[in-house]
Amino acid sequence: MIHGVTKSDEVMTTDTCIAGAGPHGLAAALHLKQVNPSADITVIDHSDQWLATWNRQFKYSEIATLRSPIVHHPSPHPYALTDFVKSRELSRSGLPYDPPTTEAFTAFCAEIIADSTLSPPIAATLESLRSNHQGLELETSSGTLRAQNLIIATNPHQRVIPQWTWSLIGRQPGLVDHALDVNLPDLSDLSGQKIAIIGGGLTAAHLARNAATKGAAVKMIARRPLQIRDFDTEPGWLGPKYLTKYLAESDERLRIQAAREARGGGSIPGWMRDHLEEPTGEGRIEILESTEVVSAQVTSPRGCMLELNNGETVHSDRVWLATGTQNSIQSMRCLHSVLDDIPVIDGFPLVDQSLRLGPHPIFIMGRSATFALGPAAGNLWGARHAAHRITAAITGIELAPDGYGNSFRKHDSA
Repeated sequence: MIHGVTKSDEVMTTDTCIAGAGPHGLAAALHLKQVNPSADITVIDHSDQWLATWNRQFKYSEIATLRSPIVHHPSPHPYALTDFVKSRELSRSGLPYDPPTTEAFTAFCAEIIADSTLSPPIAATLESLRSNHQGLELETSSGTLRAQNLIIATNPHQRVIPQWTWSLIGRQPGLVDHALDVNLPDLSDLSGQKIAIIGGGLTAAHLARNAATKGAAVKMIARRPLQIRDFDTEPGWLGPKYLTKYLAESDERLRIQAAREARGGGSIPGWMRDHLEEPTGEGRIEILESTEVVSAQVTSPRGCMLELNNGETVHSDRVWLATGTQNSIQSMRCLHSVLDDIPVIDGFPLVDQSLRLGPHPIFIMGRSATFALGPAAGNLWGARHAAHRITAAITGIELAPDGYGNSFRKHDSA
């Protein structure tokens, strides 16, 4: 069998392989198990633990509360997290729309995993695959795996790195980091340090607030005025209000463009803007809106000088890039053998409503499912909806809206 990352000559077989053990992969596994508790599912991930990357990123940025409402989570049952918080008498965030605390969400996921018959992920990476349209042979870092279906739940993306950083990268340890690599727990004391955070979204705001709490003098540099929104997409994109028109758009490029415009770059909810008021009022955080860095140079003995588009300069000891990521299905080299069959626009594959990649038994989740699900595909809402559709396509059975099996109905997969 496949064990850890040790290469094996033995060929393993499974009905469904899920690549990615984050919230989307977990949602897919739980939905499939809800239909068939004995379903043969193999999950591969860089870690042998569920939600390893998700939990690490929340820990690194010291994020105490999710942005999504409490009804959005990996379980097939919409109110499972609400019931869990109530039954355990866990603390509520007290914020608008009742987003769960990170602690509650983590405990909830641990319980639904423990209560399921899911095996831990296999620590392996998907290196290549072959498809005959009826099944797949997957080459992983741990050996060969034959599967009837493959679900891609790994959020293939490329980091957005501004060109002006090229003069800084590799010049001084810790001078420039992408937000995904900033480890705040390891930076317990930032007293006296000047930190420039590039970006105006929620990640930038979390980093700014928490770095200021640790004693840093922070400048948030945002290319636009701060966008204040409760969610990163308007709630109308979670239902027919906006999706009906979106899905009726016959021009694929216009549909992708509409989804990109709907997300509209980084934003922060009103409660986070309120949380920034005290440190900004005290001068620990300065927010430079409608401002861009045009060039940068390393200074001696430490730090860098950033030149802004308004002619001013900013000296920083550290630069953190909260500039986000860009979806790119092509960044998954393991899919190159099948992508010739799949139209792709701006990194988004054009999939049908079952989220299947053309004629292949390969299904996609996360932001890669934007063409079929709309701009909220990468959120927890998207995880549940993608899992629902993929489960119906694979099993021929569609779960009822409450996620329970007593209302199954046959589904004709696309």
